[in-house]
Amino acid sequence: MRIHAFLAASLLLTACGQTPMGSAEEAPPPADAPMAVGPDYSGDFDAVGTEPFWNVKVREGSVTLSRPDHPDIAPANPGVRADGEQGVWDATIGEDQRLVLRLTPGECSDGMSDRRYGYMAEVWIDGETLKGCASKTQDLAAQPKP
Repeated sequence: MRIHAFLAASLLLTACGQTPMGSAEEAPPPADAPMAVGPDYSGDFDAVGTEPFWNVKVREGSVTLSRPDHPDIAPANPGVRADGEQGVWDATIGEDQRLVLRLTPGECSDGMSDRRYGYMAEVWIDGETLKGCASKTQDLAAQPKP
């Protein structure tokens, strides 16, 4: 009988939004607790790679890929979407082509300069994957030129 009374009391408390004693559920965080914040992918970014050489400039209106011996590709900026900690720009070029830029937080070196980059970059275009580094444009402007 005591078990039935305890179960009934537990169900009533749970239905009212309260947790019965001994429950493994955690209490919600206080309203003024800091929220977990991911990487900031807003604003302009510059990405670069070597072997082969390439660069991508993410600006408000476009995502521009430049490579030697190729015409520049500059589709409209579709905006960034979060994929876990990564930022992804997935732009359409014409009817059947895509340019995808994926940034992953982490220190990166271009292997040719002393510049420091805050993201690893990967570009996918026409079945080819280009790897390199990226940072916010303003952060690169504050560093020595390569």
